[in-house]
Amino acid sequence: MQKLTDNARRARAMLARENAPLPPACEQVLAADLARVLGAYFELSAPPQVQVEGGECIRVTVRAQALRAKPFGVL
Repeated sequence: MQKLTDNARRARAMLARENAPLPPACEQVLAADLARVLGAYFELSAPPQVQVEGGECIRVTVRAQALRAKPFGVL
């Protein structure tokens, strides 16, 4: 039963990659860029997670966790 579950998981991941608007390497570059930009404003506690979904339009979801905002003084 475990092998069947593993095969289903691999097949699901493969289909998700096939239908993804961006290849995984591009998503990784996007996540690294977002970490750099968000890191300028926040003290991140983990790298941001990026999810890109295709369809009628492309939906980009970014999740990031920060310990606190960085002080900027008076704006």
